[in-house]
Amino acid sequence: MSDPPEPLLPVEPEGPSRRPLFVAIAIAAAGLFSIAVALLVVFRNPSPPPNVAPASTPEASAPTSDKPKAGKSKSDEPRDSGEERKAKELYDRAEAFERAEPGEYEKRIAHWREVVTTYPTSTWARKADEKFRAASASLQTLLDREFDSTRKDAQSLAAAGHYVDAIETIQNYKSGQTREALKRRADLEIGAIQSASRLAFNETSARAKELTTKGDYSGASALFDALGRSAIPEVAAKCKTAMDQLTTAAAAHAKHAVLRKGDDARKAFRLEVAPRVLGFVRARQYEEALRELSAASSANAVLKDEIAAERASVADASSFWEAFLKTAKAKVGQDAVLTLTDGKRVIGKISRIQADRIVFETGDEAPLDKLHADLLVGWTLGRSLPAEEAVSYVKAALFFFCEGRDDLARLYLATARELNGRADEAEKVFREGFLRAAMSLKK
Repeated sequence: MSDPPEPLLPVEPEGPSRRPLFVAIAIAAAGLFSIAVALLVVFRNPSPPPNVAPASTPEASAPTSDKPKAGKSKSDEPRDSGEERKAKELYDRAEAFERAEPGEYEKRIAHWREVVTTYPTSTWARKADEKFRAASASLQTLLDREFDSTRKDAQSLAAAGHYVDAIETIQNYKSGQTREALKRRADLEIGAIQSASRLAFNETSARAKELTTKGDYSGASALFDALGRSAIPEVAAKCKTAMDQLTTAAAAHAKHAVLRKGDDARKAFRLEVAPRVLGFVRARQYEEALRELSAASSANAVLKDEIAAERASVADASSFWEAFLKTAKAKVGQDAVLTLTDGKRVIGKISRIQADRIVFETGDEAPLDKLHADLLVGWTLGRSLPAEEAVSYVKAALFFFCEGRDDLARLYLATARELNGRADEAEKVFREGFLRAAMSLKK
């Protein structure tokens, strides 16, 4: 019973010991850890420059006293020390020239400008700029003083309107100068005088406009004439153009005034004189109509030509009527057949011709204003008036126009035109004359 029981399974034999393996693994891990720590130290704390010795070694600290500090070289001395030296040299030369040639303002200014532009950041540039400004101011004072007399003379001439003389004064001064600054100053003054001349033209134009609104074109033209005599060429040319325009405008204004006056006179003539003249011609009292037109022509110079054309038309109508009466008087004592406007006929021997009728021996009468148009034409054209002449048909047309027979007036005007007669003048009166206006009023 004291012996242990036997195992149910067979027991495997024990293998070799694992302790050496664990030791090797631990050593390898320690080595990898050491390498990682070393790399971390290297990247976080870079090594100092090779020329810097550790502070702990006395041998390295001794030679560093004879060498410049790390990160600096000889060029790290004041960066502009060389520029300052060169700027001072240039400044000294400019200052020496100023002492030697105080009257050479332009050259002095050029020397100071050279310092400023060559070494603009140096301390000497600021000093040179002060010298530059002082020399420029001195030069300007000198130029103003030297040019002042000529400038005043020129300005006095310009103020009096003598712009050409003022410019000539400055040009004479400029021609005797050798200093370029004074020549430029003279050119500036010439430009100012030219501008003053142009301004004077603008002011004159404004005054001239006020005069033209009042109808005083001659006064406006006189203003430009006075300015143009002594203005610069450019302004003188503008003055001449303005005067030409004023002449044209004055003519147009005068024509307009005449037309307006003529319109007023024409209206009065149509309302007052033309109806009276029409009454006379309808009554075939042509002498009275002609006297009325002659008096109206003398009283209305504006309508003289129009009234003359109207009078000529009435004279032509009167001529046709007189030609008819001439033929009728020649028939006294002869048998005649007279046709009236109502179609009736009067037959017999004509005993006499009165002012308004034809009397027969039988006692019958034929009013002259009732005679048929065919009878009037038949007794006139080819008898008292030549049938082959255009003027005969013009007279017939105007007679029937006065009678109110536009159809016959057109017919005989067309005949006159075919014979190359003066139908245009007659037709103008027929269509646009005073008698035509009076006929429209009667309607």
